[in-house]
Amino acid sequence: MISGLKREKLINNYSVKKMKTKLSLLLIAIAGLFTQAQNTEACSENLQLMAQDYKDKNVVSAYDYLTLLRKDCPSFHKTIYSYGELVIKMKIEKATTPQDKEKYARDLMKFYDEHDLNFPNNGAGNKMKKGLVLFDNKLGTDKEIYDLLDNAFKTDYANFKYAKAMYVYFEILVKDFKAGNKGVELQQIFDKYDDLSQKLVEEEDELTNEKDGLLSKEEAGETLADKEIKRKEKIESNLEIFAGVKNDMDNIILELSTCDKLIPFYQKGFESNKGNEEWLKRAANRLEAKGCDTDPLFSKISEALYKLNPSAEAAEKLGVVEYQRKNISKSMDYFNQAADLYKDNSKKANVYYKMASIYSKSNKVQARNYARKALAVKPSYGKAYLLIAQLYGSSINDCGNDQFEKRAMYWLAAQYCDKAGAADSSIKGLASKTAASYRAAAPSKTEIFQSGKAGQRIAFNCWVGESVVVPSIGK
Repeated sequence: MISGLKREKLINNYSVKKMKTKLSLLLIAIAGLFTQAQNTEACSENLQLMAQDYKDKNVVSAYDYLTLLRKDCPSFHKTIYSYGELVIKMKIEKATTPQDKEKYARDLMKFYDEHDLNFPNNGAGNKMKKGLVLFDNKLGTDKEIYDLLDNAFKTDYANFKYAKAMYVYFEILVKDFKAGNKGVELQQIFDKYDDLSQKLVEEEDELTNEKDGLLSKEEAGETLADKEIKRKEKIESNLEIFAGVKNDMDNIILELSTCDKLIPFYQKGFESNKGNEEWLKRAANRLEAKGCDTDPLFSKISEALYKLNPSAEAAEKLGVVEYQRKNISKSMDYFNQAADLYKDNSKKANVYYKMASIYSKSNKVQARNYARKALAVKPSYGKAYLLIAQLYGSSINDCGNDQFEKRAMYWLAAQYCDKAGAADSSIKGLASKTAASYRAAAPSKTEIFQSGKAGQRIAFNCWVGESVVVPSIGK
């Protein structure tokens, strides 16, 4: 038996040891926190120094700080990777030998992997960027570049956002097809074109939706902030790039998709694919885009598509079929059905514009109505403004009490051309040229002086129902 005194002593010794252990653990924890604070402070300082050196174009020092950050602070902050990318790109740009250029290009690819490792789901599109690094720096083979871009497109579709990447991806595949490389068939080219065209449309829609919001603010009389103005300019620049890439892709595939080639190609595949909605949709789209929609095959494919699923796309295609058959009323029924079913504003606007174009040949009021509908859902749809301008420019004999007032209609038409250019930068050149031709046809300064109507408002009490102010002399 342990005596009471001895038991008390043992308990006290145990308590002391326990307290010492706790104190030691506490000191270790405090030391750890202190070290962590020191590391955090060092990481923050090095990040700031790297950013400042980059801004000062001090590439050597910036890269040295980046090296420290990659080693000691890889997960400290995402800004390491946004600035780090710029620093390494600057190293590539300033490389004086092919060896150094390749060294830093490979380092950039490794850096992208580090970014994805330390900040998963960062949305930076690093998989896609790796393919572009090889392409931009003339490294690797076409196959290596294609494989990287193909992997990015299939596994990181949402962040495959660069127009250049889309073009390179498609161009390499077409090059392989033309070279007769095994495994690359015409259907694969068409499928890839369709996939990338859809991606281009998605990216364009995202930008135009943002731009439409800014245009709506301007239309409502609100003044855009400097930041919003710069963003609008950036959006317009990006839209021009996307339009250019789409045009280049169209030109590449043009020789492969003439009606002489497309019709027998799709005729051959129809029976085995008449229950395949995606195949039918893409075949109909391509035949229409290439002006092959007068061929009976287009009708057969469109009818099969609608029977399979009376979707917006299917209804739109049958609208084209009925128009080709000169059944205008039935055509419009299908187009209206398509417009009602479409959720995407760009597609909805396209249908309304198509209807406006058809009516422009027979019913100017209806043509303008549908052009306005297109603009209501998509304010950046500049072509609709141009169509209205055309309608007004062709109505000078329908409006006005005398020759001066009739020709005053050209000023109104020119104003709509101006709106077209402001809404859609991709048609700015055409809009400006068309506006100039209308203004040249309007009354001259001499005629304005002789009329005595300078600064007066002329109302067009015809179907137009609008008015225009006669320019002051000297303007």
